[in-house]
Amino acid sequence: MGSSWTQSWKEELTVGKLYLSLSTPEVLLQPQWDIGPRAWLFYRFFMLFYTFGWCVYSGLLFNTPKWLIFLSHLSYCLMGIYYLVAFCNLAGAIIVVRLFCQKEASHTGGSAVGSSNERSKPFPLPTALDASLRLQWFLHTVMGSFSIIVSVIYWTIEYPIVHHALSAFNIDLHIVNSAQVLLDLGLSATPIHLAHYLHLLLVGCLYVLFAVAYWLGGLTNLNGKPFIYKVLDFGGWPLMASVCVLVFNLICLPLFHFLLWNLYLLRRHLAARPGGRRLALRREKWWWRVGGGDASFPVALLDPATSVFAHRKSAAPGGLSQSLLVVTTCGYNGNAAFL
Repeated sequence: MGSSWTQSWKEELTVGKLYLSLSTPEVLLQPQWDIGPRAWLFYRFFMLFYTFGWCVYSGLLFNTPKWLIFLSHLSYCLMGIYYLVAFCNLAGAIIVVRLFCQKEASHTGGSAVGSSNERSKPFPLPTALDASLRLQWFLHTVMGSFSIIVSVIYWTIEYPIVHHALSAFNIDLHIVNSAQVLLDLGLSATPIHLAHYLHLLLVGCLYVLFAVAYWLGGLTNLNGKPFIYKVLDFGGWPLMASVCVLVFNLICLPLFHFLLWNLYLLRRHLAARPGGRRLALRREKWWWRVGGGDASFPVALLDPATSVFAHRKSAAPGGLSQSLLVVTTCGYNGNAAFL
C-alpha cells in the first residue's frame, strides 16, 4: 500500500482536487460494497430518521434557541442535513434512472438482456441533481471532520473538567456521531480529498466570526456567561481565545481531515484486494438493477473512468463529458425486481 499511498498523495497536490466536481458523480450515490439499491436506500432513510430524531429531541431538551450556538449541536444538525440531502439525491437518481429505462423500453417495445435492442445512451443527470450532489459532497466533508473533532475535544478536554452526566444524549452527540461518520465512510463510495480542507477552514472561520459577533452583541450562553465556550472568551481571555482559534483551524481541522483521508484510502485498498473485490460493488450491475433489470449481469465491466451519467463538462466535445454506454441497462420490464 506504500507506493499507492505515495501516488495518492501526489495526486492530491493539484488544484483540480479543490473543486466539488467528479467525472463519475455516481460514486456519491452508490456504496463501496455490494449492497443492493433497496438496502442502500433504506440505510440512507434510517440514518436520516435516526439523526433528525435526536436533533428534535435535543431541541426539545434544551427548549431554547441557544442550543444551536454550540459546535457539537451544529455539527450534528449538519449531519442530519447531509443524510437528508443524500437520501433525496439517491431517491431522485433512482427515479430518474427508472423513468429513463421505462421510456427506452417503451420505444423498443421492451428488450431482453443480451438482445439486439441494446441502448448506448447514458443516464441523464439533471442540473438540480448535479448541484445537489456537490452539496452532498461538501456536507460529507464538513460533518465528517467536525464530528470527529467534537468527540475528541469533548472527551479529552471538556468532560474531565465539567463531568457532564453520561446521558444517552451526551453519548449520542459525542460518541455515536463519530461512529456514524466512520460507518458512512466505510460503506459509501464517497471520495475524500485533502484539498477540501479549505472548505473546512471556511466553515471554521465562519463559526469563529459567529462566536465573535455573539460576544460583541452581548449575548450569553446557557449559564449566562458572555461567551459560547470558555476558550472563546474574547473579552476576558483574548489571547487564549485567539490561540484556541488558531489551533483549531490550523492544526485540528487538517489533522483529522488527514486521518479521514487515510481511512478513505484504506477502504479503497481493501476493496481492491482479491478478497475485497468479491465484496465490492460492481457499478454497472448495481445501476442496471436500479433500472429494474434482472439479478444476472452478463456484460463485462467497462472502463471505470467513465460515468453512467451524461453530465455537463465544458472541456468535452458537445458540452458532454465522457459517459458509460448503458449496454443492456434498459432491458426493463414490469416484473423486474428492484434488489
